Amino acid sequence: MTSDENSYSLTNNSLRTCTSSIVNDTNLDTQILSLPTIIHITPNSNPLTSTTQLTDNQYEHAHIPKRQQATVKQISQNYLRRRLCVREYYYVRLALVSNMMCFLGTLGILLMIIENELNFTHIYNKDSKVSWFIKLIITFTTAILLVLILYYHHLDITLYSYRNSLEKWSIAMTSKKILLIIIEILICAIHPIPRSYPKFNPETINSNSSESNSYSLSYTAIDVGLGLPMFLRLYLVGRCIMLHSHLVRDITLRSFGYLNHVAVDLYFLIKTYLEQWPTRCLFTFCITGFLIGSWSLRACDYKITREHMSFSDAMWLFIITFTTVGYGDLYPTTYCGRSIAALIGLFGLILSALLIAIIAQKLLLTRDEKYVHTFVLNTKLIRNRRNYAANVIKFAIKVWYLKRQNKHTSFQYFQVHRKLFGSIHHFQKIRQEQRNLDDQCVGFIELMALQQKTNLQAKETIEQMMAFKTEVKEIKEELFSMNRNICNLQKTLHVLLEKGTI
Repeated sequence: MTSDENSYSLTNNSLRTCTSSIVNDTNLDTQILSLPTIIHITPNSNPLTSTTQLTDNQYEHAHIPKRQQATVKQISQNYLRRRLCVREYYYVRLALVSNMMCFLGTLGILLMIIENELNFTHIYNKDSKVSWFIKLIITFTTAILLVLILYYHHLDITLYSYRNSLEKWSIAMTSKKILLIIIEILICAIHPIPRSYPKFNPETINSNSSESNSYSLSYTAIDVGLGLPMFLRLYLVGRCIMLHSHLVRDITLRSFGYLNHVAVDLYFLIKTYLEQWPTRCLFTFCITGFLIGSWSLRACDYKITREHMSFSDAMWLFIITFTTVGYGDLYPTTYCGRSIAALIGLFGLILSALLIAIIAQKLLLTRDEKYVHTFVLNTKLIRNRRNYAANVIKFAIKVWYLKRQNKHTSFQYFQVHRKLFGSIHHFQKIRQEQRNLDDQCVGFIELMALQQKTNLQAKETIEQMMAFKTEVKEIKEELFSMNRNICNLQKTLHVLLEKGTI
């Protein structure tokens, strides 16, 4: 059993425990409403705000007996536990409905492919009895899928209303939400529809017919035109993965994301999985797009004999279109095929960019590898710097010696002088390379450590300044006391002197 299954079973167990505790506490709402001066729970407040208000009110109403304060605390805990359990209940129901929707959507796509493959064997795309029954099954599963979609959005809107403490669910029905529901229903409603029951044998028609003219560019079989949009149902797989992810299933993580204004949705999960498993995600996207695109090209393109393109040729056409090579040996023969090829080219550009980004990320040195590499380069630069420093000293001594010998106009003097300036230039260049190497080695972690060190030093400096101010204040008080004592002594001496003179 995997970790996700363990956490899922624990979630169900905790949900049953919380639900049983809520059922036993039937007078919870009555107890909450009976204490309006102690607990201020408004419809627009969340559990965290209610807990804070409860704590503040306990300090404000200090005259409340301890037994009543304990009752208030217990009611608040029961209220928070009930809200969390209800939310968890709705999330479990949403996950269950999403599983059924994902199964029906995937089953409809597989049946559509099987039905079209049966028709591909007939030149005139006539329905056989088997394909008619398959389309009838697709229609039946589509109807169930549409009902589940409506039920899913009903649960989603109810959960949203409960989570935001809305009195009516109609408040959550915004124009954007209604538009998304309509688009989802339209996407899932498109499917090959069974027409009149076939009363002929397509093979007999194919054998008796001798026409072999190719189709026009605008020709597309009805079942193919209605079947290709069914691949859009794969978004149900992404929704199912999202609802089964630990980021969505864990109440703590959801609350943490809510407090940080981060929407834990499918887009967030895709970015998280690309960051965590880039190779797996890219491989999955490529294989899925390769299979769907190849079959779509096979379904849309025809040969001169009105037969569909073979799957091997369709895969080759997908590869040369995906990589934007295009040798010209195969090309789309219909507008439908050209549209699929354009989408494949765009898909190839996007995945190529992702592939380059992932490869570049994989080729980057880790923090430890960067330290080792920097240490090796710095050691080499130090060695070269010492050599050029020694050359500077050596050639400077030679220049001084040639000047003493009155050979400053000779060729040897100019040669040694040129080597001296060259050594100085290389010495300065190596020093600059060492500075750049130190700058490259400084990363985010080093900056954070430097900031923490700076904060500690600033804190110590502030403490020392406060201690210094305290000491200065004490010295000031001592000086003031000494000044007062000296004044008193001066007055006493003045009085004694006056008595002595008398």
